[in-house]
Amino acid sequence: MILIGILVVFMALVFLQRLVYRHLWIRNLTVDLKFSAKTGIEGSSVSLTEVISSRKALPLPWLTVKFQVSRYLAFPDNLHASVTDDYYREDLFSLAMYQRISRTLRVNLKKRGYYSIKSIDLVSSDLLLTRKLVGHAESLSVITVTPRMLTREELEIPYRQLIGQVLVRQALLPDPFEFRSIREYQSFDTMKSVNWLATARTGQLKVNVNEYTASRDVLILLNIEPDGAFYEELLIEEGIRVASSLCEYLVTDGISCGLISNGRDIITGEPIEIQSGQSIQHVQQVQEQLGRLDLTQHPASFADYLGHKSFDRHQESVLLMISFNCSGKICQAWTRCLDQGYQGLWIIPRYADRMDRLPEIEDPVFCWEVKRLVD
Repeated sequence: MILIGILVVFMALVFLQRLVYRHLWIRNLTVDLKFSAKTGIEGSSVSLTEVISSRKALPLPWLTVKFQVSRYLAFPDNLHASVTDDYYREDLFSLAMYQRISRTLRVNLKKRGYYSIKSIDLVSSDLLLTRKLVGHAESLSVITVTPRMLTREELEIPYRQLIGQVLVRQALLPDPFEFRSIREYQSFDTMKSVNWLATARTGQLKVNVNEYTASRDVLILLNIEPDGAFYEELLIEEGIRVASSLCEYLVTDGISCGLISNGRDIITGEPIEIQSGQSIQHVQQVQEQLGRLDLTQHPASFADYLGHKSFDRHQESVLLMISFNCSGKICQAWTRCLDQGYQGLWIIPRYADRMDRLPEIEDPVFCWEVKRLVD
């Protein structure tokens, strides 16, 4: 009888602990994964911190945290991991009562993009390992990987050509704060420039004449639209790196820079347009925007973009077009822009070992040679 009694009590305890764990194991259990920074540069590394906290008097003999991220976020230790279309990782923990555990992993940023923790699954068991328990957690942590920077030495030739055009273009614009003289009104003058006091005194329309100031501005036009069926992601990515690097070097050298692209933002789904600016924050905005550029979304027609009405706001800019697409429509649209008085340079990313077609235009073109990746 005593043995039967002990057996009954043991079975009751097993059932009770299973019941308790079934309902309470995930209560007051938090799992969070956080990147150490909101942005990182392609080719660099950041940290990913796993924080597991149990605020209850119920120990977990083991807890497996499974999470899924893009395969372009690489973990050097590669423990308990598998890589297919994504990277799948499992980390094992043991939690006592009211315990908090933190573990930091290094993450190599292999490719430009916008990445999040896609899913977090939790697997545990009761105290006697008789029942498997499964749960789920959420993480709002994201990271934008900005394009890798090219060195000034790599960009020396196209940069010199671009700077030369900027210096030639330096448009002379009237400075409203520097008064020079008064003259008679002419048909091309605006009413805003009329000097009403001088007009009343002389009986004839008179306008103010201001001194002039130099404007230095470059507008980068980035095209990711493929040339028909000819789609080369490597060339597009290299064009994005060229755009990002030139923007930073231009601003560093005191030249305002803006960006227009038919590529779409992965968050908003809209094409990119950033007005000219000349600050560190502006460069960061451009680079983060390029990091969020999504090549899986269908781009807008770049030939139409070159004739877009918003383009008129950049009348005094030197145009820098980056496009490996040399279709007839783009060549015609680019030629029309330059015929309207713009100065411009076309940079064409192309493979060093392949003679692709070049645009049939007479205006300046620079071929940016790209080496193929060797597996």
